[in-house]
Amino acid sequence: MKNTCGIAFFAILCLSGCNQGTPGGPGATGTSPTFGNANDTFHLSLPLVPSSLQQGQQTQVLVSIERAKNFEEDVAIKLGELPSGVTLLPLSPMIKHGDTNVALTLNASDSAPLGDFKIKVTGHPTKGSDAHVDLKIGIHARSGFSLDTPERTTSLKQGEMKIVSIGIQRDRGFSLDVPLHFTDMPSGVTLEPIAPIIKDGESNAQVMLNTSAEAALGDFSVEVSGSSASGAKSSKKFNLTVSKD
Repeated sequence: MKNTCGIAFFAILCLSGCNQGTPGGPGATGTSPTFGNANDTFHLSLPLVPSSLQQGQQTQVLVSIERAKNFEEDVAIKLGELPSGVTLLPLSPMIKHGDTNVALTLNASDSAPLGDFKIKVTGHPTKGSDAHVDLKIGIHARSGFSLDTPERTTSLKQGEMKIVSIGIQRDRGFSLDVPLHFTDMPSGVTLEPIAPIIKDGESNAQVMLNTSAEAALGDFSVEVSGSSASGAKSSKKFNLTVSKD
């Protein structure tokens, strides 16, 4: 009785923590997901929780193998049709004899479709029938940011200094530093600091514009761009007028 309860508890624990499909191998004769009914078989398993994948990002999925007695074959892993814009690395994954799993890397393009998807994962042994299990993934919108610049024209006189505030609107889940880069700045106008950064937790960066006595006069459109380590980018312009002292 004690042994029977232990076996039942192990089965419940395994099924609650992993997603198992149909068995494969020379000894596979049925479709029961309960592992260990036959010798010379194997199961593939995946986490029960669906894998989360953001547009423009990648995620890793671990495909595990459970081998019954006498099964010692290499198993090639093949995935069914992937959503548009999603690619797989390595291209030909394999769980070799002696290995217990293989890591798959899924890459989503910026235009990958949003939603929940189910992909059939097949384990093809060197001999015997294939095993199958379903991989569930959810593709979510890319987490990024947008920049805010002064709405009104910033007016400076030659030799004058003025602070401008560059704000940031963060998407949910985006918490990276954002270095700023200014282009089309008129001659004779410099920045302080030279390389401003909106750091994680900050809502803006205060940038001092220093105008020399010989700064170019006129109306200018200055572009501010920011990029993060994740590849997210944003840019916005503001108007700047430089006049005589």
